[in-house]
Amino acid sequence: MTLHAPRSAPVRRLANGALLRAQQQPWARQAGLCLRVAAGSHDEPPAYPGLAHFLEHLLFLGSRNYSPDQGLMAFVQRHGGLVNASTQARHTDFVCELPAELLQPALMRLLDMLGQPLLELDAQVREREVLHAEYQARSQDADSRINHALGQALAAGHRCGAFLAGDRSTLVVESAEFQRALRDHHQRHYQARHMHLTLVGPQPAEQLLDIAEALLGALPAGEGDACSAPPLDLLPLRAPCLHLQHKHPGVYLGLAVQLDTPHLNASLDLLLDALQDPEPGGLLDGLRELQLCRQLQARVLYQHGGQCLLRLDLPGAAAEQGAALRAAVQSWAAQLQGHADWSLRLQHQQQVAALRLLGLSPLAAARELQTPAQDDSHTLRDLNALLVCLARGEGLIELQCGEQAQPPWPAIGLDLPLQALPMPSPTPIPIPNHPWRLPGDDPLLAGAVVASAVLPLAALRHHPGQTEGGPAALYWRGPCSGTGDAIAIEAGLLARSTDLRWRGERLGIVSQLSVQAAGWSLSLRGSAPLLPTFSALLVPLLLAARDEPVEPDSQGMLLRALLQRLPQLCELPRASRLEGLSVGLGAREQAQLNESCVAVEALTDLSPAPCIETGVDWHQVAQPSTDAALLLFCPLPAVDACTEAAWRVLGQVLQGRFYQRLRGELQLGYALFAGFHQVEGCRGLLFALQSPVCEAAGIFDHIRAFLREQRQALAALDDTALSRYRDALLPALSPAKANLARAEQLWQLHLAGLPEVHLQRVQQALTALTQNDLLQAHEQLLSARDWRVLASGTPSPA
Repeated sequence: MTLHAPRSAPVRRLANGALLRAQQQPWARQAGLCLRVAAGSHDEPPAYPGLAHFLEHLLFLGSRNYSPDQGLMAFVQRHGGLVNASTQARHTDFVCELPAELLQPALMRLLDMLGQPLLELDAQVREREVLHAEYQARSQDADSRINHALGQALAAGHRCGAFLAGDRSTLVVESAEFQRALRDHHQRHYQARHMHLTLVGPQPAEQLLDIAEALLGALPAGEGDACSAPPLDLLPLRAPCLHLQHKHPGVYLGLAVQLDTPHLNASLDLLLDALQDPEPGGLLDGLRELQLCRQLQARVLYQHGGQCLLRLDLPGAAAEQGAALRAAVQSWAAQLQGHADWSLRLQHQQQVAALRLLGLSPLAAARELQTPAQDDSHTLRDLNALLVCLARGEGLIELQCGEQAQPPWPAIGLDLPLQALPMPSPTPIPIPNHPWRLPGDDPLLAGAVVASAVLPLAALRHHPGQTEGGPAALYWRGPCSGTGDAIAIEAGLLARSTDLRWRGERLGIVSQLSVQAAGWSLSLRGSAPLLPTFSALLVPLLLAARDEPVEPDSQGMLLRALLQRLPQLCELPRASRLEGLSVGLGAREQAQLNESCVAVEALTDLSPAPCIETGVDWHQVAQPSTDAALLLFCPLPAVDACTEAAWRVLGQVLQGRFYQRLRGELQLGYALFAGFHQVEGCRGLLFALQSPVCEAAGIFDHIRAFLREQRQALAALDDTALSRYRDALLPALSPAKANLARAEQLWQLHLAGLPEVHLQRVQQALTALTQNDLLQAHEQLLSARDWRVLASGTPSPA
């Protein structure tokens, strides 16, 4: 198997200090960008926690040259793209992905909103309510509370111990002092010399750099010293052992490290990769053998310069096993510090990273390129220093979670039911002389499939890639073994395949599994040479007889949990055999996939699902949360191309207005979605909202009222506006688009029982669409003859 890594991304430093990096993806149809500003929540004034996050939100609410309805978010959404932003400890990222030919106008809007925001007081008052709602949700989120508790173990005064989301009490926008602090933070940090822009698209890298330089190069470098004071020390720990009152019992380990080095990125990547590797001889394999835990998930909570805070999740571990877990991790680090195999492991990881980059979308690749390369010798030196700290237990934190009541622990931004426990015994827990070692090369890279990984009779269809290179996609649908609750079956299949999916993820293979009563569906995306081998290993795990029931994980955002259950509202005919569709595989990979099956038949499309008239079909989901959330899915009333074209445009028009009305004006919540959506072959409009101030029944009423209010606005659309919406949708239906987008369209067509030519028919219908067609689609939507609701509460009596 020959795998070619992309060339290193060219870098250009501008006269104003801005740093540009670009990479070409010849197979892409979209362009992705990530602009990083070197300032985050740890750089904000301590008197106003959440100010940096608040500013990130305000920047989208209008700038000197673009009103909100003409700014970046509206522009990107209008053309079917993605846009987002996030505030981290020491940087703030602004990202978007959209058709490659629109990169320049998108970048113009981004730079205008960063450099010349309006920061109007009325907008601040409204947006503060959005942040307050987000604060409430984050403060109750189980994962966020664990992160915050680990921060309490650090030396007093470090900003990692503060909860910096921001709420009404800290964002005092009526105060003149706050307004001065807000504008000062913007002027000091949002300068060209603190900006790092990465671009990925189908254009040559030098052309991407020229586009960026023409716009970003015109910005002033900025004046004054914007550097914040250096962070306080992480160590010594003030509370190495803590107990958090938490609804999910377990043990979590943290590691705080402070080294004299400028960068730890590459060293941390190498360490986390080895910590989580499930192969024989590794740490996770040993912990399972010692019956200490089932899984190990490691992540970086904070990293800046030579400081870092790591979090290790150990599902299945009991509180009384904390000392043994610490001892095992220390034993592993002690045996492997200075080990000669780390150099080989680093080389292997670099190959894996290059391969993973091949399978990323333009936006994901732009984010990946934000991490600078590091010299190998420095990587291994810093890695060994990390292992020494871990082996000695320096900075090692043990957090026990349980339902026992704990006293309040005062902290900046959020009080926790938390208590410091006595220091652990200096005498280490005896650990058997375990022969720890570093796992070798991944067998997936060798293309080897074990003999037992043979698929049964399968119905397959292959579509070659439209362009040379780039990621491929593979879809499977199969029957569930046995019967039972779909959520429990899905949890069991995910648990059974955890190790293999982790191996795939590190190689850039993204897998998504959903289970319904009719069977399971699996999508795989990644490098074409890897997919047949990975599929031949994963699919048998999904077809095998069921294990013991697994309790589904109820942690995570409420709205995201509902979205994961959305496929259950769109049931397909029961799967009786294995069915597959590939897009982008070469002839060799297609043959390899066929050879892994006992026999191969031609895939025939499913029968179109009949349109049903049921009114409002309401499903309540019990999910622990102080918020309420609701999904409303409105399937198309007919499957013809003209109906779909009109509903696609309707979704495009309603998307921005839904956001403006329910989030901006009514301030019902901060997490929401509206637009055309496809799930399990069912096409329609999806509306979703999570709210801390409104029950599920109230959310439904607000969405229904919003939809009723839109007729007048739709009737006022002129030909120019309607044409703009139509034109924005045409590229998404083009047969020449990139493999991954095309693959999803083809799989959804198969599940819907529609021919491939349907997409061309929708394109033709779009070009002929009139305002009357749009108004008719709106009337069909309001009829509510088949509305499907997934909600955290019950409907109103009416």
